[in-house]
Amino acid sequence: MKAILLTSLLFLPIIATAQTAAPVVTRTAAITGQGYFPVAQRLHDGRIAVIMRGGAEHLGLKGRLDMIFSSDEGKTWSKPVVVNDSPIDDRNPALGVAKDGTMVVGFWRTATYDETGKYNPKLTDKERSTWVTRSKDGATWSEATQIDTSEIELGSPFGRMITLPDGTMLMPIYGYEVRPAGKKLTSDRNHSYIYRSTDNGQTWKRLSEIGDGKQQLNETAIERLASGKIIAAMRSRAGEVWLSESADNGATWSKTKQLSPVNAHPADLCLLPDGRILMTIGNRIGADANFGVFGLVSDASGSFALEKRFPLVTDALSRDCGYPSSVVLKDGRALTLYYATRVKEHPEWKVHCGALVFDVPKP
Repeated sequence: MKAILLTSLLFLPIIATAQTAAPVVTRTAAITGQGYFPVAQRLHDGRIAVIMRGGAEHLGLKGRLDMIFSSDEGKTWSKPVVVNDSPIDDRNPALGVAKDGTMVVGFWRTATYDETGKYNPKLTDKERSTWVTRSKDGATWSEATQIDTSEIELGSPFGRMITLPDGTMLMPIYGYEVRPAGKKLTSDRNHSYIYRSTDNGQTWKRLSEIGDGKQQLNETAIERLASGKIIAAMRSRAGEVWLSESADNGATWSKTKQLSPVNAHPADLCLLPDGRILMTIGNRIGADANFGVFGLVSDASGSFALEKRFPLVTDALSRDCGYPSSVVLKDGRALTLYYATRVKEHPEWKVHCGALVFDVPKP
């Protein structure tokens, strides 16, 4: 614990004072009253889709998955469409677009709440399962089908899926150690896995693990460079962002290396037109009202330098914020979605999914 605290304190001045000039950011509310854990994708028809949590706060049995759309590059947003709403808590979405244009949503479903409705992860005898649903138009969604994650017990999707040139889809899912069915879990250590689909997101199987299994990793973002190299940015259980790479379409991964300090997480990765990657990270460092989101851009090889970060949101009034997700607009600017429960500049928004538009810093 002392080592973690020291790391946080050492990095605090660096995060508080960014080294790259802050871009001019236009901020609007994509939706208020909800918006936890947004994940954005550009659809084949040109619209921007954002999957998010609705129906409950951060936790709650009434949690469901909603989706909003923008047809004008993030200027305005549709009313939410219900993607999935079961009798228990539907949460932790991942969003992808198959090669044939089908939208694919992976999510986790949990009934681990006590009789008073309080979340209790120790109630492992109650349902915890992983599902996928698909849609051609975003208005109607298929009946959800279950993904078999029994070998890792906990199977929570995260972030944006990627679709490879041959149509293969990759989705990050985190869970526990791999073990034979029926074998008792010896620990609740987090592991980051990549699942693969070769049928446009209908069925999924575990492909690989990122990391050596000794380090605890969970919420993972992935993006593919034009060279074919895939970059992964994982949240550690300690609350940092770590990086890894794959040169074989996600089958194997390089040794992980740390990028951010404790409480700067999770990350999102977005490929830019010039071949670099925009990374956005939730900032939960500090004790003042300076929480929010910061960004940084890789070089052409996908390497990141923390000292080149820049602030995007700095007025969130609670650590319950962040989870950014970005897409590139048609004019070359970036659109980043995030959530916060309160921000200083717009107290009337309360819980919201905010939309940030800005020019990405040049190389």
